[in-house]
Amino acid sequence: MMKRKFKVLGHASTWEMVEVLLASEHYTNSSYHSALDDFRNLFDEFAEQSGGHYNKRNLRELETYISGLPVARYGLRNTDCEQFRQFLSGIKAQRYHLQYASVKCGAMTFSYCMAFACDPFEYGRRNTTPAAIGFGRASSIVDTTTMELMG
Repeated sequence: MMKRKFKVLGHASTWEMVEVLLASEHYTNSSYHSALDDFRNLFDEFAEQSGGHYNKRNLRELETYISGLPVARYGLRNTDCEQFRQFLSGIKAQRYHLQYASVKCGAMTFSYCMAFACDPFEYGRRNTTPAAIGFGRASSIVDTTTMELMG
């Protein structure tokens, strides 16, 4: 019987998918700029800092422009969850025009409000319009980490 070894990366093995939800403060797309471009740049910077590379096998766009808003959900493989969490907590939100980020690694979920007016519960099921959210500057990052209890 052949045993396989899996390297454990931040509470998830390399074959488990890390889910990332990103919300942008950009509500319009132009021929020069898109919220998805900002998100791709964020993943590129993380890969560069961590010595990795993302391609279509280990970075997938699962949903884009959810409910018509600049919110996208991604699936990542071969990603160290703790390293990605530290990266998100150290970035300048204005650089990527981020309003909110959520990372789900196995039983752990990390949520970051990166804008002045941000409700982390608003991004799970968003039923509001862009005008109702507000466009405050990113003055602080709020990390709301939750741990699901496993039965």
